[in-house]
Amino acid sequence: MHKKTFVICGESDTVPDFAAIGNNPNFVFQNDPDFETVRLFDQSGNIVNVNSWLECANYVNGGWTDNISDFFNGEMYIFLATLLATSIFLLYKKIRYSN
Repeated sequence: MHKKTFVICGESDTVPDFAAIGNNPNFVFQNDPDFETVRLFDQSGNIVNVNSWLECANYVNGGWTDNISDFFNGEMYIFLATLLATSIFLLYKKIRYSN
């Protein structure tokens, strides 16, 4: 089990069988009144509120996290930096050779 599971969901003596949960399309997680609801996010920005340790562990094992910023997409910043550098270069070239 991931260390991240214990950080996000907390400690538990339960040993989950993720394969059995994943193979059963009708599996229903039981609400645990002693478990504080945790909000999890996936890479697409979808949100799920989990109400039991087993449900939380299952989602975290599937790649969900409790912080949307864990999915930093640097491609946009690289694109903008490249576009800015190209624009500055072309502007410099146009000004320098127009004289």
